[in-house]
Amino acid sequence: MGEVVDPGFDVPQEERRRMHAAIEEAGRFFRAELLRATGSWPVAFLKERGMERVLAPGASWKVGYAPDTYSRLTDYLQKRGFPFATLVRAGLTSWTDEGTPVDRHRDHLMLLSRDQRLDPVGFVGINRDGQVRSVTPATAVHRPSNALVGLQEQIDLLHNGATPVIVDHPVDAMAIEQLSRSTEKEYVGVPLCMSAMSTAQARLLRRLSETDRVIVMVPTEKESRERAIGSAIDLAFFFDRIRALALPDHALAGQLHTPAGLQQLRAYLSLARPLVGHRSGFNDIGNQHTSLGLEDPGPSL
Repeated sequence: MGEVVDPGFDVPQEERRRMHAAIEEAGRFFRAELLRATGSWPVAFLKERGMERVLAPGASWKVGYAPDTYSRLTDYLQKRGFPFATLVRAGLTSWTDEGTPVDRHRDHLMLLSRDQRLDPVGFVGINRDGQVRSVTPATAVHRPSNALVGLQEQIDLLHNGATPVIVDHPVDAMAIEQLSRSTEKEYVGVPLCMSAMSTAQARLLRRLSETDRVIVMVPTEKESRERAIGSAIDLAFFFDRIRALALPDHALAGQLHTPAGLQQLRAYLSLARPLVGHRSGFNDIGNQHTSLGLEDPGPSL
C-alpha cells in the first residue's frame, strides 16, 4: 500500500473535498508544465512512442509533467488558497527536516488516478526510463488498489460498449484508445501500472462498462504474466467473457505511425481468445505469435 501520509479516519468531508480539488488543480499544473516543455525528455518520450496526440491541448489524456523543482507546485497551489496541511494530506507536499514544505513529485510524467466516483485521488508517474508506478502515498482519499487511470478519459467509449483491454503500461493504454478513436471505437485501454488488478478495481471497471467482455494482454516476462493471471481471476468475478492475448514484445504504440500499423493492431486485438481455466490458459497463450500482421492467430484457448 505504500507510505501512509494520513489515515484520514477523522478527516472531515469538507477537507476531503479540498483534497480532491487540490489534486485536480495539481493535474492542471502538471499538464501546463508538459505543454510548455517542448524540448524536454517527457515530450521526446511521448513522441518516440507515437503519442504526439497526447501533446495536443484538446487531447483526451491530460498527461502532465512534474518539473524537477523544489517547490513550484506547492507555491502554485498555496497561492490558489490551498493550505499546506491539505497539500500534505493529499500527498502533494512533504516537509523537510527543517520544516520547509516542498514538492513530493519531481521529474515524472504524471497521470491522474480516479476512484469509483471518478474523483481525482492521486497520481501515477512515469520516469525517464519508462518505469511506471503509483507515486501518491496512501491518504484519506487514495488507496492505489481502489483507483484506476484512464477511465475519465475514455468514459464515452465505455458507456458505448467498448471492450476494456487490460495492459501494464499507460503508453499501451493510450495506444489502444488512439486506435479505438481512429477506427470503430471498439476498445478502451486500461493500464494497471505494473500492479495486479484488485477486486475493487475490477468492480469499478465493470460498473462503468456496458459490456461483459474484457481482454487481458499477457506479457512474456514471468512477473508480469503472474500479474495478468491475478488480474484475470479478479475480473472473472464481474465479467462473464474473459479474453486473453499475448502482448507483443514491442510497445503497442509503435504500431500507430501509419494507417497500415493501425489496422495491424486492430487485427491483432481481434485474435483474443476465451480464457478457459486461468492458469492453463495463460500457459498456453505463451505459444501465440507476438508480432503483428501474422495470418496464423495461434492456438485457441
